[in-house]
Amino acid sequence: MDSTTTQLATERAPQSGPHLTGKMGSLGLFFSVMAYNAPMVVVIGIIPIMVATGSGLGTPISFVVAGLILGCFAVGFTRMSKVMPKPGGFYSMITAGLGREVGLGSGLVALLGYFCVYAGTLPFGGIVLGELVHTTMNGPDLPWWVWAAVFWAGSAVLGYFNIELSAKFLTIFLFLEIIIIVGYDFFVFVNGGANHAGISLAPLLPTHWFDGSFGSGLLLALGMYGGFEVTVLFREEVKNPNRVIPRVTFAVIAVAMTIYAVSSLGFINALGIDKAVELAVADPTGSMTGTLVQFGGTVFSDVATILVNTSTFAVILAGHNITARYLFNLSADKIFPRKLSTVHRRHGSPYLASMATSAAGLLMNLIAAIVGLGPLDLYTAALGISSFVILAVIFIASIAVPLYLRKHGARHTAWSRVVFPVLGIIGLGTGLTLAAVNFASLVGGSTVLATALMALILGLFVLGFVMAIIYRRTKPATFSNIGRQ
Repeated sequence: MDSTTTQLATERAPQSGPHLTGKMGSLGLFFSVMAYNAPMVVVIGIIPIMVATGSGLGTPISFVVAGLILGCFAVGFTRMSKVMPKPGGFYSMITAGLGREVGLGSGLVALLGYFCVYAGTLPFGGIVLGELVHTTMNGPDLPWWVWAAVFWAGSAVLGYFNIELSAKFLTIFLFLEIIIIVGYDFFVFVNGGANHAGISLAPLLPTHWFDGSFGSGLLLALGMYGGFEVTVLFREEVKNPNRVIPRVTFAVIAVAMTIYAVSSLGFINALGIDKAVELAVADPTGSMTGTLVQFGGTVFSDVATILVNTSTFAVILAGHNITARYLFNLSADKIFPRKLSTVHRRHGSPYLASMATSAAGLLMNLIAAIVGLGPLDLYTAALGISSFVILAVIFIASIAVPLYLRKHGARHTAWSRVVFPVLGIIGLGTGLTLAAVNFASLVGGSTVLATALMALILGLFVLGFVMAIIYRRTKPATFSNIGRQ
């Protein structure tokens, strides 16, 4: 066997059960992951909120610290993706490192988190598309669910086909987003900010790091990097995964950290260092829109508004694809009906899992529309669940990865074996603690709702844990396959 054959055998080791196929390259994977993080939505919608209620002037540093924490975790994460070349993402990694009981519990919880990203963003899409059509384009004023149906249909169709088709759409959308974001930063920096006196780097100084609530800022910042698990979740659909996955993982973290930190620095300067927090508190959305018009013009602002819609659709599509693959992997392990792990003969896609995901998303939003639940209420609750859940799964994975690498004697230095994993665990653990303490505010402020949703999350984890114990005794074959093992 020559070296090329050996490498391919390692990269695409035989898997138990069905597996997906594809030829997505580095750029396709990069844009798919970045699109999930929705940089345009972060810059226009999240950064003003972080300045107002989070770290204040220290917002750029919050993004840097969050990026460094995830970078520390990514050292072991990418190494394990080579040592253990199996599909399933965190579900597979946690199972390998901490056992099938914890793995199945984490897999079910992760499925809930990503489904909330997909289905919960649909009503937000209905809001922003409705505003674009009615306010900007003087079109009809229709209920949110009409416009949400447009996003739902688009994700349902694209999710049915090979991941490369979705990647092409996401690449176009994200490329346009980055152009607008870079253009905004360029105009602000060239014009010297609000007073045209030059860009102030004061927000980067330690004296401003703790002006606001550093904990809240860090929690929000960590949530803006949540999609990098996609690099390993799409492993079977990527060319040369051992080479592509590490490259894209670190690229996503680095690019996202740069975009978020620079744009937040630009936004603060666009408002003026002395007035930034005050103006953001008074009107988070309006303060950003005002700077877009001031430094880029009305047309530039209108284009940015359009791209908020494409960015929202990108989140919905990416969330749909991730949910479908989690459902596929759990079905391949016979946790859900095995039929859902059927692979399309022509497209190599998990088309039945994709259709089931679309049906569940449609059902959730139909119920919300029928009972009269406000779209923002649904979006806020779903976003709060997903933020907490995905951070919790990453934290569990940060423990599982070094344990697995140590157990299997993977060669690495003290930095990658001890220092980076410990820093990652401390940082992620801090973020998870903050998320638990502030969970009520994450899901909209209701203590009763927060208690019910936390019970749902913990109950789902316990359910998976107990199911694995039962399978160990009654269905050993199913138990042995948990985590795509």
